[in-house]
Amino acid sequence: MKAKKLLIGLCMLGGIYTSAATAEVIQDCVLTGEVVSVSQVEDTMRVKFYDLEHGELANCTMKRRAKRGRIAANMTTSGLEIPRGSKVTYAFQQTRSESKWQLLEVQRPVLLSSKL
Repeated sequence: MKAKKLLIGLCMLGGIYTSAATAEVIQDCVLTGEVVSVSQVEDTMRVKFYDLEHGELANCTMKRRAKRGRIAANMTTSGLEIPRGSKVTYAFQQTRSESKWQLLEVQRPVLLSSKL
């Protein structure tokens, strides 16, 4: 009987631990913006974000800054060739201990030539 109570207690404790780990997410955002500059030397690009959505795990508290056009970030290009003017979508997730950015989508600009 004691073993059964101990097992139930451990299962409850495990459930509390995993829900606490999920609740640790402070911000969860999906940001869309335009690449405004690219540095081949440093393997970085500067992105100005103009659209923001809440993620699934938490609200995004950057909405006020996005409305004023104040969200910009320096991102690593990770060896990808992303030209200036490309539209990019990033996921941003912040916990109490770290912040993570993940590139979700890239739409490169189409350059049309007027020469026939």
